[in-house]
Amino acid sequence: MNKVTKQNALRAHSWAGVFLSVLLFLVCLSGTIAVFHFEFERWEQPHIQEMESVTPATIEKAMDTFLTQNPQESHHLFVVFPTSDIPRLVVENDHSAYFADQEGNLIEKESVSFTEMLVDLHLYLNLPHSWGMILVSALGAILCTLIITGIVAHKRISRDAFKFRRGGNGQQSQIDLHNRFGLWASPFHMVIAITGVYFGLAMVVMAVVAQVNYGGDRQAVMDQIFTPDPILAPQVGKPEIGKAFAQMQTLAPEKTPLFLTVHEVGAPEQFIEIYAKAPNRMIYAESYRFDTQGNYVGVAGYEFGEWGKQLAWSVYRLHFGDFAGMTSKWLYFVLGIMMTMLCVSGMEIWLSKKGHPVLATRLWYSVVWGSVSALALTAITDMFYSGSLTVVFWCLMVVNTALTVAMKGLSKSVWLMISGISVLGLLVFYLIVHTTASVTIASLQLNIPMAVYVCWSLYRANTLLKRERMAPSAKAQSGSPAQQTPA
Repeated sequence: MNKVTKQNALRAHSWAGVFLSVLLFLVCLSGTIAVFHFEFERWEQPHIQEMESVTPATIEKAMDTFLTQNPQESHHLFVVFPTSDIPRLVVENDHSAYFADQEGNLIEKESVSFTEMLVDLHLYLNLPHSWGMILVSALGAILCTLIITGIVAHKRISRDAFKFRRGGNGQQSQIDLHNRFGLWASPFHMVIAITGVYFGLAMVVMAVVAQVNYGGDRQAVMDQIFTPDPILAPQVGKPEIGKAFAQMQTLAPEKTPLFLTVHEVGAPEQFIEIYAKAPNRMIYAESYRFDTQGNYVGVAGYEFGEWGKQLAWSVYRLHFGDFAGMTSKWLYFVLGIMMTMLCVSGMEIWLSKKGHPVLATRLWYSVVWGSVSALALTAITDMFYSGSLTVVFWCLMVVNTALTVAMKGLSKSVWLMISGISVLGLLVFYLIVHTTASVTIASLQLNIPMAVYVCWSLYRANTLLKRERMAPSAKAQSGSPAQQTPA
């Protein structure tokens, strides 16, 4: 490619990144953390009894007890089975959810407010879902643009693939780090960006396809992707979910049942559907269908359906790395950190080229490290407050911004230290609130990584603080007449 094309690509890359840096950073950061959303659900209530398997009788008893205590009208009933992701039994309807023990007794109400806020931040930026997802998907499209323009603008990809220069004022090493992260992980970044676009723009694409090929009938397009509900004789009576679940051992002994749904509860079209994870397949699950009496009707056909249907049902696991247990999750976490650091380093490179405008630089650091602090403080608040965590998080972000404007001493090192102290505070309050449950697997699988972050952030903040203190004296010495070499 000629020089003009590379320069144009670099300009597009720079300005797209700068104008959307805050939104891209928040989506990338929340997505990186939300890779462990199942683990966070366990972490929020670590004392709940966990189990590896459950019997049909236990499921029946748990649901019967739940319906007795929650008689309100609901279109759906759900049973979440114990799996390696969440080894707990949950029964719920459209309004509430309760955990059950191994005997089918209800334990306590499910409360995962912080996890829900975190996932909502990633998927919708905490905006109304109807257009929040469209905005986030548009950011996915922008991310695709940044990846492509970044590669096009790179002058010597093959020669510089492993170059990392150190020394000087640090700008060159930051550029090299930005380029290396962007180049090495570009396939992953593109997969995340494209699947992110799919989540929000699928309905828009569906409307266009329906208008062009099906006379505006969106349901016809939906039926091509999602198998229509089975046509059954009018159903009456209590759904026999235990009988349906018992048959899974015969129908699909190699699959792991994830959850059960009773559709259209109390209506003539009521039926039972069990979703089971297929081994060595990327699709989210295959669906097994039963009538109200628990008689097997058939499968939805996602596992061996047309390639387009299989692809659509694989997007979730591909986007969140939920396909190879903790191995794929940790891989996605590391690659997600690289994507998040691309947002950070890209903005810092731009700020460096502009001479580090004081207020803009401080505001950027308040977003980067202040958002980590805000998330930690929001999680602490959730332990004592039952209101909206979305309001809490964004109020904390506004406070961070106001403090940054008002206090000139809030540099990068200070914000990094604040983030570390905030996470440390979270661990302390977590220990106080959950006591002995703080040393269960459900707790430690997140508390240990958070403790590692505390150690790293405080050490890094202390290192940066020393550099900041040394910088003025070094500058004064270099500018002193006694130190200057005569012309």
